[in-house]
Amino acid sequence: MIHPYAYYLGRAARWYPDRVAVIDGETELTYRALDARASALARGLLDLGVRPGNRVAVLQANNHQFMEALIGIARTGAAFVPMLGILTEADHAYMLEDAGAEVLIVPASSLAARAMALSARLPTLRHLIVVDGDDGVHDYETLLQAQAGEAPEVRGNEQDLAQILYTSGTTGKPKGVAHSYASTQAAMIGWVAMAERQPGDVGLLYMPMSHFAARLMDAGWVTGGTAVILPAPDPVQSFAAIEQHGVTHLLAIPTLLQMFLDHPEIDRHDLSSLRFICYAAAPASAALVRRAIERFGSILHTGWGGTEAYCLNTHMTPAQHLAAIDGHDQRLLSCGKENSFGGRVRILDRDGQDVAVGEVGELCVRAPWAMTHYWNQPALTDETIVDGWLHFGDLARHDDDGYTYLVDRKGDMIITGGMNVYPREVEEALYQHPAVLEAAVFGIPDEKWGEAVKAVVALREGESVDEADLLAFAKERLAPFMIPKSLDFLPELPKTPVGKISRRDAKARYWSGEERMIHGAGERT
Repeated sequence: MIHPYAYYLGRAARWYPDRVAVIDGETELTYRALDARASALARGLLDLGVRPGNRVAVLQANNHQFMEALIGIARTGAAFVPMLGILTEADHAYMLEDAGAEVLIVPASSLAARAMALSARLPTLRHLIVVDGDDGVHDYETLLQAQAGEAPEVRGNEQDLAQILYTSGTTGKPKGVAHSYASTQAAMIGWVAMAERQPGDVGLLYMPMSHFAARLMDAGWVTGGTAVILPAPDPVQSFAAIEQHGVTHLLAIPTLLQMFLDHPEIDRHDLSSLRFICYAAAPASAALVRRAIERFGSILHTGWGGTEAYCLNTHMTPAQHLAAIDGHDQRLLSCGKENSFGGRVRILDRDGQDVAVGEVGELCVRAPWAMTHYWNQPALTDETIVDGWLHFGDLARHDDDGYTYLVDRKGDMIITGGMNVYPREVEEALYQHPAVLEAAVFGIPDEKWGEAVKAVVALREGESVDEADLLAFAKERLAPFMIPKSLDFLPELPKTPVGKISRRDAKARYWSGEERMIHGAGERT
């Protein structure tokens, strides 16, 4: 079996050689051109010693070079390891070391300083390939120009490692989610089916291409679609791109959907080309969903997934959205029903038995796009995959009609603006300040972000620090999306009967009056 990224891009280049594959600012590449550039990179990587089964990391930047890097790595039979660009140097260093990556591709010159710092920190990092690279690294374009010839074709088997996707872990260290050729291909085909992708449709990639946006990217290769890349999710740039390029497919975390709907420019652009909007990765309020349907029409989809199983394991169709508006408002808080294209979901109690309708349990999935394991974490893998069922740690319930409702998160993970934040990572940064005695971090309702990161802190006796200084201290140690939006000081933090800090009790007073301890963008508090 050929790596799915290599196979489907190569097929599109044969079937649609002159169709535009990607639009990145002033750069337009046909499938023929994208295929040639990715193949040249693959040959360059092979010359550097990359072999099947190796891991090659890529710092995320939203541009065509990032896309080429993933395909080029796949063509060598190696696994790609995309790393979100805004993470800290310590995060990137951990991922590189954990994955055992000896080659790092840097698709934007703005990330060169980070790459050099990582190289100095990790002697095992043997090669840097950098766009506009200086002495001491491989310049990206020079490497491509030195290569010519046919695309390499490396075959493996279905269970070979295709990619490692890192997600934050409850231990404070990122978890490497390993996907095989088979699970990667199944997710691509699943997104094609769910999004009803057709040859020639156009997807807008404005969120990080290492994460949610990749679902429009790789599914588009299966059907010969065009990807329009923006560097960041700016509403005005997005509206202009939709109008100019006839964008048909859009992914949006609820926070961005709300930003679009609230923006005064939205009605000054023709957005009628859109025929698919999927809001996911965080909860959305019923009011926000209703507004979106009123503005965009019956084109909204949603569902439940995650890095470990990144197709939509549950799915709510446009027709189901309309039915919810027509007398079933509560369903607008649902993430839909078990999907109809290959995944199975169950809600299980602590003994692994199905819960009754209306009762809360852990939402689990069994699907061909599920991960194979956590990289280098066999014990965690065994805890997570039980009898073939993947346990996400999300708590949910079903109603009588089979709709699924997320209730809370078993592990206290915060979803803010579609990004996952684990409280312990933030708490550990706060604990580094000499004045901090106790810290607890949790999500609180926020109309814009869905949930905002909130910290409560108790100071050591005789010590003092104000909110601004402590947040500035945290800013030096955390990725931007992890920094608390606000911080309160308490004489002491609530404790459990055995004396442990009770994050749940600290959180409870901020959720007073809420129907559920999970919050969507656009939900009034």
